[in-house]
Amino acid sequence: MTGVILAGGLNRRMGGKPKALLPVQGEAILLKQLKEMSLGCEQIIVVTNDREPLQPILDMVKGMNVQCVSDIYIQKGPLSGIHAAMKMTNASHFWVVGCDMPFISVDAAKVMAELCRELNMDAVIPKIEGRLHPLHGIYAREVGPEAELLLRQNNYRLMGLLEYLDWQSVDEDYLVQRGLRTNFATNINTPEEYEEVSGNVT
Repeated sequence: MTGVILAGGLNRRMGGKPKALLPVQGEAILLKQLKEMSLGCEQIIVVTNDREPLQPILDMVKGMNVQCVSDIYIQKGPLSGIHAAMKMTNASHFWVVGCDMPFISVDAAKVMAELCRELNMDAVIPKIEGRLHPLHGIYAREVGPEAELLLRQNNYRLMGLLEYLDWQSVDEDYLVQRGLRTNFATNINTPEEYEEVSGNVT
């Protein structure tokens, strides 16, 4: 399983400040993610169109197999990031997260990846509180060509990708029964959400 961190957004709602560098529990989100992913991924790909702000964090994890790649379809959202990562490696499965998710869970990713293999699905997507979270999902490498087809058609919706895949959702009950926490899909889009997450960590 290859880990993929999508860090190519413009961070407009955060006033242009890179969300990947926001501190949560005393560490930048990106550093927390790299540490967590390294527990279950031999390779981690960070998709970013501006590596320079992230370089201090990348320098801290030189012992990990972390590589950076830029979008091929520039600034077309998460779909272009998934596409770029899948062009980078021949891994069979990819664990894809956004750079604004401070509580990602390698244990949840392993369970979902195992299910993806067992059912021979294109993807396994968590469904928390009735909402699908395609980020923090597991995707088989066969998803890459489908993503490229949509990008060529100027269809940039990540949820739209699921319409072309055989996928399975997993809900809270499935996760809790396996002893997994369910806050891993928490993400930060605005200063208000950051304040809430920073003040209510567990």
